[in-house]
Amino acid sequence: MKTFRWWLVPLMVAVVVQLAVPAEMILRREWTLHTGAVFKFRTAPVDPYDAFRGRYVALRFDDNQAALPPGLMIEHGRRLYAPLEIGTNGFARFGTVSLTRPINGPYLKVHAWYVNSAHGVTLELPFDRYYMNEKLAPAAERAYREHSRRGQQDAYVTLRVRDGFGVIENLYVGGKPIADFVRDAKR
Repeated sequence: MKTFRWWLVPLMVAVVVQLAVPAEMILRREWTLHTGAVFKFRTAPVDPYDAFRGRYVALRFDDNQAALPPGLMIEHGRRLYAPLEIGTNGFARFGTVSLTRPINGPYLKVHAWYVNSAHGVTLELPFDRYYMNEKLAPAAERAYREHSRRGQQDAYVTLRVRDGFGVIENLYVGGKPIADFVRDAKR
């Protein structure tokens, strides 16, 4: 009779866990892209050069401010829940932040970057990069910078949001998806 190899059980558990963690991360992102609510966020100019970041378009968001409820004292880095609202211009803006999840309505899990009790809180958003084809990224970065300058701000991203998790769906410049804009500019 063969003896039971007791070491196989922990080995199998370790294998399942190692496969489950990245699978959950991928499925969460894809499920959010598939079922999440769409919000447009206006972007702002960003420092154009960083030798260590690789091929992507670095993003900064124009409106990353939120109001604080009266009497709420928070410190830098504190996790917050920021409800999302649609402004009259069609772009997303943040409502009054809280320390607990909103009961209804879309929200993002964010962190406090800078707190000014008179003006609210500046939010550190969980996304600042738009990854794309490596050959198109340098031209896309240039186009993004040009269209993010003060006075010509027609660059924005669409974001899918589900259960506090946000995924950048696309970057738009001049009303077109960035990949189409760059391809059209090359012609």
